[in-house]
Amino acid sequence: MAVTNNHNLTIALRIPSRLELLGVLDKVVEGVADQMEFEDMDRDAIAIAVVEAGTNAIQHGHYTDPQKPVDITFDLGADQLIITIRDEGTGFNPDIVADTTPPPDLLSTRGRGIFIMRAMMDDVSFDFSDGTLVRMVKNRTPVEKDTGGGTA
Repeated sequence: MAVTNNHNLTIALRIPSRLELLGVLDKVVEGVADQMEFEDMDRDAIAIAVVEAGTNAIQHGHYTDPQKPVDITFDLGADQLIITIRDEGTGFNPDIVADTTPPPDLLSTRGRGIFIMRAMMDDVSFDFSDGTLVRMVKNRTPVEKDTGGGTA
């Protein structure tokens, strides 16, 4: 399937703030990454980052209030995927966001989300002007076509 038809395609998803719906989000990410023909390692990285951001929006932005929706947008470009995740939360301390060093305990169940997102994606940024918006970018390395003219 050719990626050329994906230029400027946007897919929007709105889910209630329920942790059990993260599996649905994961499947959508899988489909988007497949559509863009990302390599397996990049597909996994995108899924990990998006599920982490979705988890943060549900738990920290909305305190698992199912009445508050989380909005996720996938903008598919020729060789770039831009994902935004928006919640109604007030945000968090930007000084913590600026920290790119690994947390002291990588096996901890808390406090690794931003580090993980940044490790998995090419760019991660935050905007707190209207709730909390996480913007993540993953670039796709163009696949070189075999022209059959190789040397032996």
